[in-house]
Amino acid sequence: MRVQVLLFALFREQAGQARIVLELPEGATVAEAKALLEQQYPLKLSGGVAAINERLAQAGDRLEDGDELAFLPPVSGGGKSEPLDSFGLTYEALEVAPWVDWAAKGPYGAVVSFLGTTRSPNKGQAITHLEYEAYPSMAEKVMQQIIEEMRARWSLGRVALWHRLGQVKPTEGSILIVVSSAHRPEAFEACRYCIERVKQILPVWKKEFLPDGSYWVEGYAPEEHKL
Repeated sequence: MRVQVLLFALFREQAGQARIVLELPEGATVAEAKALLEQQYPLKLSGGVAAINERLAQAGDRLEDGDELAFLPPVSGGGKSEPLDSFGLTYEALEVAPWVDWAAKGPYGAVVSFLGTTRSPNKGQAITHLEYEAYPSMAEKVMQQIIEEMRARWSLGRVALWHRLGQVKPTEGSILIVVSSAHRPEAFEACRYCIERVKQILPVWKKEFLPDGSYWVEGYAPEEHKL
């Protein structure tokens, strides 16, 4: 059988390509696909996670002919699913004020915003810029999942979650979160929860560029899905 393999960020660079058609025996598992790829290409996939048809998978999950199998390095940390939520990926600059105005509409007494920016120097080294890469269709599903988790825990008004792609220079925003609610504790707690979950499970990767080189920022992979 054949599966379509997608590689991102560090894995894509190691293999020298983003897509691979992989021939596997019927009933092959994710672990077997991983082993074959590591035999055929200069890949080191351990520590990352896999997704079958845009859903996180485990090493023992079986594949079927025509599946899309993505291997995702640990994550660095569009559109609207419903009127109260706005989320997605963008190459445009992130501006806080319009989203605060948007979230403040309605009977909400608290609006909390978070803008994650590129810092330089970082760990004593000057950063010329960052580059963000994503698995876009899966990332939007994960964003929706995070917002649903937030709403299951707190009574919230409007929620915005946007992440930059491409090149982001020092002082520019890379992620924007805005949360409104009737009372401030819920808004603060939900905003903090959102950024922590993004760092855990959103398939977006960050590469730091210095004057004399670049490197992928080490990320996080959930233990239950780690290969």
